[in-house]
Amino acid sequence: MENSSVKQYRSISARAVQPFFEGDAVRDITARRIERWVEWMIEVRGYKPSTVRFRFNVLVAVFDWAVGQELAATNPCRSVALPVSRARTHRDQRADVHIPPTETVLAAITAAPDRYRGMFWLMAGCGLRLGEAMGVARDRISFTQGLLMVDRQVACDRDTGSGRFGSMRLRHVKWREDGEKGRHVPLPGVVALALRRHLRDYGTWGDEELLFPNVTATGLLYPYYWYRRIWRPTLASAGLDYFKPHSLRHFYAASLLGQGVPVSELSAWLGHTSVAFTERYYADVLPDAPDRARLVIDGALGSPRGVVERGSAVA
Repeated sequence: MENSSVKQYRSISARAVQPFFEGDAVRDITARRIERWVEWMIEVRGYKPSTVRFRFNVLVAVFDWAVGQELAATNPCRSVALPVSRARTHRDQRADVHIPPTETVLAAITAAPDRYRGMFWLMAGCGLRLGEAMGVARDRISFTQGLLMVDRQVACDRDTGSGRFGSMRLRHVKWREDGEKGRHVPLPGVVALALRRHLRDYGTWGDEELLFPNVTATGLLYPYYWYRRIWRPTLASAGLDYFKPHSLRHFYAASLLGQGVPVSELSAWLGHTSVAFTERYYADVLPDAPDRARLVIDGALGSPRGVVERGSAVA
């Protein structure tokens, strides 16, 4: 299991499990107790449906393990129905997707500090996650082929030796094992130009030849520094309301889908675990999709005028 996952599960346990179940023996927890826990997460913690479902699924896995270890006779979660359906959860997740307009993206890029402007281009122009942009190295860029290899990211999940995971490290990308092949992403000309300028002005750092180390070029770029000293000041300088850096990745996805790029190709470039995930996540971000559907069917079946003239129109 990745250290980032361990860190996440420990956080879930500390914030959403232990405060409610503290003192309860595993084999004594009933389905009714689980139902009350779900109600507590919604009413007391104020978690969104997607958050509730994720934490519930973690507890399902814990009880499955407990049953396998004969620490519990049955999994009480299996007979609990969540108050919000999976379909509703997916709709809520899609509703949280914020896609900034092109003018906003360009304004943010223009206002970004010169040393880190290339990261903005990588997120908006190649769909990289923040940690992936931090982990881009010179040997992962092919200007001649117009491709970018994405197989590493900067993460705050190194074992500190105290049982906690919070130290910085450069590791394989999300949902991939060490040594597993990464993904090739098309490198648009405008992004390539920005990276060439960055290499000319700032060069690279360390044996890994990273493009974006910390501001003193002495180590990895820390995410907290990025948010406080780069991202927020950039938005303020551009006169923009706050939005998450991940929205630049959403902008990339929506831009490609809006121009008819197949979702299967986009899914591979984004590094999603499945095409189904990409389809579900971005199903509501294409306002012109109905127009394309109407045009396609009109082209296949004939114009409405022709149908009416043949006397086959229906109300």
